[in-house]
Parts: sequence; structure tokens; C-alpha cells
Amino acid sequence: MTALEIGAYPGEEALLEAARRGQPGLSVYPFWETAVVLGRGSVADVELRAARCLEAGVPIYRRRGGGCAVVLDPGNVIIGLALQVPGIGHNQRYFNEITDWLTAGLGDMGLDGIYQDGVSDLVWADRKVGGACIYRDGRVLLYAASLLVRPDVALMTRYLKHPPREPAYRAGREHAAFVAALGARAPGLSVEGFAAQLNDALAHRPLPLAAL
Repeated sequence: MTALEIGAYPGEEALLEAARRGQPGLSVYPFWETAVVLGRGSVADVELRAARCLEAGVPIYRRRGGGCAVVLDPGNVIIGLALQVPGIGHNQRYFNEITDWLTAGLGDMGLDGIYQDGVSDLVWADRKVGGACIYRDGRVLLYAASLLVRPDVALMTRYLKHPPREPAYRAGREHAAFVAALGARAPGLSVEGFAAQLNDALAHRPLPLAAL
């Protein structure tokens, strides 16, 4: 089998560079292609159905943050937030604070009832609707999340194995029984429209972590 080519996940460096200069950055956008994204410590042979990825020519990236592999497609909305934080550690506290900020923005869109479970999953009615990770670079924190707005769930089963670790609330469920699409709660809204509304909602809220 041909060796997998794994590229760096695009789109994060500009946010990090701005935050290093003391300029917090926020980006909200629909993902532009179908791809598999590995976490910083993911092992491709353990988490991917590699032969299927190769056969379909699906690009594979590795993000800076942790967590297991995910499939992203144009039905996903990506949120990136980079800002300076003091000291080291406290990642769970940062996850909690940023999740509160993000779910408040979603609430402004009428999407109430979304909460955090596991380390950083975004959940509605016991189904995962988003995942997030954190990367630390000196005093800079990069938070990256993907929201399942109108995902092609079949792609998860096609390209991913069952993850080697999972939050307790997943309870061994396969992908199709574990995730849900936020777009089902906004049937008249396109993925692009969802991203635009969420960007506006978050831009009008004070950045998180200001009091930490």
C-alpha cells in the first residue's frame, strides 16, 4: 500500500502569528473540502481506514491540537480562536471558559441546550455536535473547534475506525448513533449562512479568558 502523505493542517498559522503580536484572532468559516484530520498524537494506522483514504484521494492533515482523528467536509463549520494567556497549564479551565463563550454565541442564534461533555465535546441531547482541541505555544493559546452543521456522517464510518479512546457518554456508540447535525435545528439556513451568523454572534461578545 502506498504510504500516507500527511500535511500540516492549514489555516492556523495566521491566527497564531497575530496572537503572538498581542492581537487576538477569531475565524469562523465552512470547511472547504473533504479531509481527514489527525490529532497531534494520533496514529494513522490505529485511527484511520487508510486504504479507503488512499483509494479516494482524501487529503490527510495533522493539526497542532490533541484528540483523535476526525473527518471534516463542507458541512462542517470551523472556529479558530487564538489569544495570549498567562502562565502554563489550566487547559481544562480554558476549555470550560471558551465553551461557555461559544455556546452563548450559539444561544444567540436560537440554538440553546448545547453543553460540554468529555474534555471538550459540544453536545446536544446526548449527541456530539462539535469537537474542540487546544494548542499552547508559549503564552499563546489556540482553540480550534469543528461544528457538525450539515455533515456527511457516512464519511466518518468510511474513513475512521472506532477511536482508541472515547468520552464516557459515547458508551461505545458507532459514529451514526453518536453524532447529530446542528443544521437540523436551522432547516432554512445554509452552512455559509450558519458560519456568518455565528461569526457575528461571537464578534459581538467579549472574548473569553479576560478575567483569568
